[in-house]
Amino acid sequence: MNREEAKKRLLEVLADICEDDIVLSDPDVELFESGLLDSIAYMELLLEIERELGISVAPSEVEKEDVNTPSKLIEVVFNKL
Repeated sequence: MNREEAKKRLLEVLADICEDDIVLSDPDVELFESGLLDSIAYMELLLEIERELGISVAPSEVEKEDVNTPSKLIEVVFNKL
Protein backbone atom coordinates (compact mmCIF):
# COMPACT_ATOMS: atom_id res chain seq x y z
CA MET A 1 0.00 0.00 0.00
CA ASN A 2 1.47 3.35 -1.01
CA ARG A 3 1.16 6.56 1.00
CA GLU A 4 -1.84 7.87 -0.97
CA GLU A 5 -3.72 4.58 -0.51
CA ALA A 6 -2.82 4.56 3.19
CA LYS A 7 -4.04 8.15 3.59
CA LYS A 8 -7.31 7.34 1.83
CA ARG A 9 -7.89 4.24 3.96
CA LEU A 10 -6.98 6.09 7.16
CA LEU A 11 -9.48 8.85 6.38
CA GLU A 12 -12.16 6.26 5.57
CA VAL A 13 -11.56 4.57 8.93
CA LEU A 14 -11.67 7.94 10.68
CA ALA A 15 -14.92 8.88 8.92
CA ASP A 16 -16.48 5.55 9.94
CA ILE A 17 -15.50 5.98 13.58
CA CYS A 18 -16.50 9.65 13.72
CA GLU A 19 -19.69 8.86 11.79
CA ASP A 20 -19.11 12.06 9.81
CA ASP A 21 -17.61 12.63 6.37
CA ILE A 22 -16.34 16.10 7.32
CA VAL A 23 -12.99 14.49 8.12
CA LEU A 24 -12.66 13.65 4.42
CA SER A 25 -13.00 17.27 3.29
CA ASP A 26 -11.59 19.29 6.21
CA PRO A 27 -8.10 18.13 7.22
CA ASP A 28 -7.99 20.67 10.06
CA VAL A 29 -11.29 19.94 11.77
CA GLU A 30 -10.80 19.55 15.53
CA LEU A 31 -11.69 15.95 16.26
CA PHE A 32 -12.00 16.09 20.05
CA GLU A 33 -13.24 19.66 20.56
CA SER A 34 -15.96 19.21 17.93
CA GLY A 35 -17.13 15.97 19.54
CA LEU A 36 -16.23 13.82 16.55
CA LEU A 37 -13.95 11.69 18.76
CA ASP A 38 -14.13 10.87 22.44
CA SER A 39 -11.79 8.66 24.47
CA ILE A 40 -13.54 5.42 23.52
CA ALA A 41 -13.68 6.31 19.82
CA TYR A 42 -10.01 7.30 19.99
CA MET A 43 -9.06 3.86 21.29
CA GLU A 44 -11.21 2.25 18.60
CA LEU A 45 -9.43 4.39 16.01
CA LEU A 46 -6.00 3.26 17.17
CA LEU A 47 -7.10 -0.37 17.02
CA GLU A 48 -8.52 0.08 13.53
CA ILE A 49 -5.33 1.78 12.32
CA GLU A 50 -3.38 -1.25 13.46
CA ARG A 51 -5.88 -3.67 11.95
CA GLU A 52 -6.31 -1.89 8.62
CA LEU A 53 -2.81 -0.49 8.05
CA GLY A 54 -0.64 -2.71 10.21
CA ILE A 55 0.67 0.34 12.08
CA SER A 56 0.69 0.26 15.85
CA VAL A 57 0.20 3.60 17.59
CA ALA A 58 0.13 3.14 21.35
CA PRO A 59 -1.91 5.69 23.32
CA SER A 60 1.16 6.35 25.45
CA GLU A 61 3.16 7.32 22.34
CA VAL A 62 1.07 10.33 21.37
CA GLU A 63 -0.89 13.02 23.16
CA LYS A 64 -4.41 13.78 21.96
CA GLU A 65 -3.26 17.21 20.76
CA ASP A 66 -0.79 15.39 18.46
CA VAL A 67 -3.69 13.72 16.64
CA ASN A 68 -6.56 16.17 17.13
CA THR A 69 -7.04 16.83 13.39
CA PRO A 70 -7.08 14.49 10.41
CA SER A 71 -3.90 16.08 9.05
CA LYS A 72 -2.04 15.61 12.35
CA LEU A 73 -3.24 12.01 12.57
CA ILE A 74 -1.99 11.34 9.04
CA GLU A 75 1.39 12.82 9.96
CA VAL A 76 1.71 10.57 13.03
CA VAL A 77 0.76 7.48 11.05
CA PHE A 78 3.10 8.33 8.17
CA ASN A 79 5.96 8.82 10.62
CA LYS A 80 5.37 5.19 11.65
CA LEU A 81 5.50 3.88 8.07
